[in-house]
Amino acid sequence: MTKKIAIFVLFTVISITSYGQYRWEVSAGGTFSKLNLDNTETTGGTGFYVNAGYGYVMGVRARTSIVFSLDLLQRNSEIEGQGDAKTLQVGFNPKFRYLTGDGKDRFRGFINVGPSFRVNTNFEINGIELEDETYEKLIIGGVYGVGFSQMIGEMFDVIAEVGVMNDFVDNITDTNSKFFDVYARVGVRFRIYDARR
Repeated sequence: MTKKIAIFVLFTVISITSYGQYRWEVSAGGTFSKLNLDNTETTGGTGFYVNAGYGYVMGVRARTSIVFSLDLLQRNSEIEGQGDAKTLQVGFNPKFRYLTGDGKDRFRGFINVGPSFRVNTNFEINGIELEDETYEKLIIGGVYGVGFSQMIGEMFDVIAEVGVMNDFVDNITDTNSKFFDVYARVGVRFRIYDARR
């Protein structure tokens, strides 16, 4: 029985990989972040966003894919009367991506949606770094974007995306402190092998 299950799993994996496309993508851009605090006025600030991802394309027309991304994200916001709040985050963002058109099309639109799991590497207010216990280390949020890819050559795409990010948990301990971001990024994607259908 165990041998049959192992053979079935192996056959399933081979079948999936036979019809998939594997893609690496690297992109970067700017963010406009705002830290929302109770009873305190804040204004947005600009930062940067660097993303490196691995995507697996599924479906007979290559319309859906799962993209696993590593992120480096700087988020800035100004707190009235206190100064700038700034954090540098690293994290992981698995996204479901739906692409328009057919797999053979050179220009394709797409939408992304997925959770984000990030770690605050530090947190500063007015240039003073907060103590570790005063801010949360793990930040869980969501990422929602729309964009397009333009095929150049047989193995490369140029990609562009705009979207929003929001936090589901607080950044500062015991304080309602969630970031909301608007971002724009551009990058390139490399298809390990081209099986467009």
